[in-house]
Formats: sequence, structure tokens, C-alpha cells
Amino acid sequence: MEASKSITLSTVSINTIALDFEGNLALHKEVLENKDLDQSKIILFPELSLSGYGCEDSFYFPWVWQKCITSIGNLLPLTKNRLVVVGLPFFFSPYLYNTCAILSHGKVRGLVAKRNLANTGIHYEKRWFTEWLGEPVRVNHLFPESYTDSDIYLGDIILDWDSCKIALEICEDSWVMHRPSQEYSELGADIILCPGASHFAFGKYETRSRIFQESSRTQGNVFAFANLIGNESGRAIYDGGNLILQSGKVLSIGKILPLENTSISTANILKENIDHDRSKFFRRSTNKQFLKRLVPIPESPFGKSSASIAYNKLPSENQFHAFTSALILGLFDYLRKSGMKGYTLSLSGGADSSAIAILVAAMVSEVRKARGNSSLAELGLDNTLLTTIYQKTANNSSITQEIAENLAKELGAEHHSIIIDEVVGRMVDLISQTIDRKLDWKKDGLALQNIQARGRSPLVWLLANTKNHLLLSTGNRSEASVGYTTMDGDSSGSICPIAGVSKKFLLDWLHFINQSGDPRIPAYKSLADLLHTKPSAELKPLEEEQEDEKDLMPYAILQDIEFSFVNQGYSKEQILGELTQKWDTFSRNELKTMVERYFQLFRISQWKRERFAVSFHLDEYGLDPKTSFRFPVLSGRWDKEF
Repeated sequence: MEASKSITLSTVSINTIALDFEGNLALHKEVLENKDLDQSKIILFPELSLSGYGCEDSFYFPWVWQKCITSIGNLLPLTKNRLVVVGLPFFFSPYLYNTCAILSHGKVRGLVAKRNLANTGIHYEKRWFTEWLGEPVRVNHLFPESYTDSDIYLGDIILDWDSCKIALEICEDSWVMHRPSQEYSELGADIILCPGASHFAFGKYETRSRIFQESSRTQGNVFAFANLIGNESGRAIYDGGNLILQSGKVLSIGKILPLENTSISTANILKENIDHDRSKFFRRSTNKQFLKRLVPIPESPFGKSSASIAYNKLPSENQFHAFTSALILGLFDYLRKSGMKGYTLSLSGGADSSAIAILVAAMVSEVRKARGNSSLAELGLDNTLLTTIYQKTANNSSITQEIAENLAKELGAEHHSIIIDEVVGRMVDLISQTIDRKLDWKKDGLALQNIQARGRSPLVWLLANTKNHLLLSTGNRSEASVGYTTMDGDSSGSICPIAGVSKKFLLDWLHFINQSGDPRIPAYKSLADLLHTKPSAELKPLEEEQEDEKDLMPYAILQDIEFSFVNQGYSKEQILGELTQKWDTFSRNELKTMVERYFQLFRISQWKRERFAVSFHLDEYGLDPKTSFRFPVLSGRWDKEF
């Protein structure tokens, strides 16, 4: 009896950089030259792996397409006796397609074009690419003659290779109702290769894993998923998490959010086992339509939905760990790919700036563990990486100054403390002379608050510039939602790491850290002191006892409103209905006032969100107008909705 055919399959995560053709090619070659993969007969790279996923409007440039074709030529000698799949943009007049090239035995064998383009949330693929809808077409004329020895087709392709039938399903194609893999499986595909660029968001890895696990079970075959890793082009963080599954069983799982540039998962597959499972589990799709009697269900009273209430339960430990891992990877990649030497931070002693300082310190520690103690120096980065400064005015409390100084010391950061009353006072005096009246808190309170934040900005920028550092901005999503920030003041920065999460989440995470919930981060003594203080901008005179939640509303309620409006699309009346069900400690009129205030502040603050620093996408939704929630800068008042 003939021995069963065994196939070794490897899925590869790589940390690409958009438009870094030489660097991306080097990562592909490093993998293909890896002696540990000599036995791998199928090697799958992620979506758009040669160009990088985040090329934006550069995808339109013909030289970008040609660079990818040239990269394929450099990889062909490394594809002898095995099948290699790489991703690239490919132009077949008149359309540009998101494709994967299939390489084998030193030649190009075909290209599969993506059918379903991601165009929600942070994705904008339909701006650049066109969905593949037609029959396969011959494209030999678009490659050098040396790349081919037979016809090359672009489109939906099933490969008959090494006794197996192999098909591709590219990223979004795996997330839609009518999936290509179902059709391919009907036609006998044994292995479905799924190259992806699936970004990190809370809970998304678990969802993605379930999709592929159930697909492999119902289709009775092998699903192999390869994902990008790292902060590729500034905003999205890709979490890796490669998967190889057979008939619902996990054969191999890749690292989640690894700090290494490559992550490889490998599994051995027996063709005989695939045949057995397919005969046992796969059933033909009938596609019959059945008429069903419609049974009317009475509508529930307005506002009974519990969607946003369920969202606001205390996040799980897994979510906190994932947040830390994502920020460590995002901060490290952003720093090394930008070519800067470190980070500078205006450390106020509040929750936001303290959380960022803690995350930078955790990043330094974890990079040294993963890459060795010399790794930072080898990348040209500063030894400490973090410089902090406390810029004091008469309106700052002594406790926040102590927290900032103590935390910086615990983190091993280079810390400075300066007094800026003279700088602020000089600017106020100049304007007072210009308008021929003295500014005072009764008439000019907002202006006097803002000038303090703006006065800090040029000083911390100057400090960052002297060190060739990136300046960290400290706003969270809740503040972005209602514009609780001073433009060209505390909003200043190269990157805002925590803009993708709410203030409530951040405070919960700090409490989790303070309880030694994450072994990567110590329970800093200064953190305990911080958590006993109430969040405050500290811009008003101390006797006014300024607090964020007095200026705005309780952060937990703000988060409820934001989630229901931005993510659920609820009206004011629906949101008020939900709040009255949940927040019985407030009267309906009090809650109505909060809803009205939120909508007013959200509406007038869009121009601020348009100008915020680059931020990471972390949650299921965000407010970044470039990648998440687009909203008009000018809009109606909605005054009469209640």
C-alpha cells in the first residue's frame, strides 16, 4: 500500500513597512533562506507583503507596482521545489487589484485577486482597488519572459499541486457571508490559504480564530492564515497570530503581538487525513429558498436595548494584557521605523501621561527581553529612551508634581521640572497691552486656561528636538470625543498612543496594574498615589478645585453616550432611554443635560479631531477621522431632537 502523502506547510508573519521594498524583500528572503524551512513545501506570506499594506494613495503609482514585480524576480530562485505565496498590488488595465502571486519552481504560476474589499472602520481599500468579478485572464505580457514557462492567469484559481488542490481566500474574503472558500471546497480544494492584514482590536483575535476554526470544520479541509505583525504605517497595529487548522482542530498557532520581525508557524498535513475528513464532514450546499411565515413581535419601549450597557462592564484581564502588548509593539515599531532616538513626554502627574510613561518603560523592558540588552543601541536608540518634564504653574498642586517626579524616578526616566509662570505671564501681559485691558478669570477664564497648556507646548517640543526624540501626546478617546484639550497645547505631539481607548478604560487599566495584574509592569508606589487623586486639568486657580468630571460629566457616563452614538448610531432619545435604565443615581433631567452637553461638544470639536496627532487603533471603534469615524467639521445643532 502506498504511503500517505505528507505536506509541510508554513505560515509567516512579517513586520513590513509601507513602501520599504528593499526591507520587505529582505524579510521574505530571510524566511525563504531559513534552513528550518527547508522541508516546508508551502510557504504563505501575508496580504500585500511586498509593498506593505498601508501605502495609501501611493498604490496609484506605477513604479510601486513595478517594484513589487522586481521583488518577485528576486524571490523566484528561492522557490525551487516549493510553493510560495506573496502579496502585491497588480494593475491589469483598467483596474488595480489587491492580489497574491503564486510562485513555484522558480516561476510565477498565477495571481489570485481579492473579491471583497475591506471598506469599513480603519479600512479604505475601495479607494485604491477594484473587486475581482470576472473570469481568469492571461497576464503573461505583464511579466518578464524569464518569470514564466507557461500561461499565467489572474483571477479565481485553484492550484493542482503536489497531489493537492489549493485555493486562496484573501483577508476580507474570509469575513463575508458568501465566501470564496465555500465555492473552492465544492470544487475539491484541500487547502485554503488565507493571507491577511488583520489589525489588532480588542477581542478580534478570538473572533478571527473562531471564523477559521469553524470554516475548516464545516468544509472538512485545511485553513492556513498568515497575518502581518507590527505597527506598519503609523496607525494600525497588526497582531500576527498565524493559524493552521484541519477540520476544526488546531495544528499550529503563531505568536500574538511578537516583537520579532518574523514569526513562523509550521504543521505537517497528511493528504489521506484531508480526504477522510472531507468525505465525513463536507456536504453539498443546496441553496434552496424556503418561505417562512412572518411572526410580528411588538416593539420594546424606546431605550430598552442593553448593547452599550454590556459594553461598559469592567474589561477582562485578557483585554488589559492585550492593551499592554499592543502598545509595547506599537511604540517600539513607531520609534524604530521613524528613525528617532527616543520619546519625550510632558509628565503632568495625571493618569494619561503617567500611563504613557509606564507603557514606554514596559516597552524598553520587553524589547530587551525579546531582542537582547544590546538591541536598543544596535537600532541607534537612546539607552533610557524616555525623557519627561513637569512644567509647573501656580495652578498645579504639589501632589501632581510629587507623583510625576517619583514615577519618573521609579521608571528610570530622565526627568526635569521647570516653572513656567513667567513665560505664561509674559504672553498674557502682551495681549493685555495689545487690547488695552487686563485679562481676568471672570471674563477670560477659558483663554487663561488655554494659554497655560499652549505655553508648555513650545518648551517640551524644544526639549524633544534637542534629543532627536518623538514628542508623545497624551489625549484619550473621551477627551477627543468632547474636545477637552487645548489645540497646539496638550494636543501637541508626534504620536498619541492612548487616543484609541476611553478614559474609563485607562483608569481601570491603571488600577489593574496597581494590583500587580500584569507581571511585566511593577505596582509602582507613585501609581497608588495617583489613583487617589481625581482627574484634573489643573488650569484653573487652585481654590476652584477643578476636576474633569465637574467640567464635563462622569467619565463612565461619557463613555456610555459615546459608544451608543458613535458605534451604535443611536439618537439622543435612544441614548437617554438607555442611561435612565442604567444610571438611577441621576435624575432624567440630569442625564438629559449630560446628553445635550455631549452632543454639543462633540459637534463643535470635529475640527480638533481632524488635527490630532497620529494614534493607534485599539478598540472596535475609534474617533480618528482618517481611519475610523468620519464626521463633518460643520453640522446641524440637533437642538430640537428631544
